Amino acid sequence: MAYTLTCADTGAACPGSFTTDGRDELVEHVMLHAKHAHPELAGNPDMGAMVESLIKQV
Repeated sequence: MAYTLTCADTGAACPGSFTTDGRDELVEHVMLHAKHAHPELAGNPDMGAMVESLIKQV
């Protein structure tokens, strides 16, 4: 089973899209992307919970 998340799901005007085989790996990729592409969100203490809520299984 794969896991996916797109930045557009957060309401951001960003083409970022991530799909991985593992949930933890997906979270890692998304958090690294947020740190570089969305630094205003990366420091938000609710960021982890938001990412977790937007992950979809495909």
